[in-house]
Amino acid sequence: MFTMGEDIMKQWAENWEKLMGDHLEKLVHNEKFISEMSKSIAATMTGKAFYSKALDEQMAAMNLPSRTEIVKVLQKLTDIEERLIDLTERFEDYVDAQQAKPAAKAAPAAEKPEAAAPARDAKARKQKK
Repeated sequence: MFTMGEDIMKQWAENWEKLMGDHLEKLVHNEKFISEMSKSIAATMTGKAFYSKALDEQMAAMNLPSRTEIVKVLQKLTDIEERLIDLTERFEDYVDAQQAKPAAKAAPAAEKPEAAAPARDAKARKQKK
């Protein structure tokens, strides 16, 4: 039912694409057009710079952060996040290495007499008081 309408739309789109393609091809090779487009883009960029500066001044007047300041904060947060990830990985590697040690080394060793002596002396001094 709608196939005839779809065919017409498809043909119209193809014709429009060809016509615009031909027209734009001519413009791209026209040096005057290119020169005027360059001037237009330069004026647009100048206007954008003026607008950005005015906006930053207004934001500062309202004690709000500028886009540049927000980008700096986001970069610092990203750096902190990367450091945190690195430390987490290093900690996990350390824990894995500790768990991989033989069970005999992980078990507490019997106290050596010379290591127990200072603890006994301190305990005895507390009891005398």
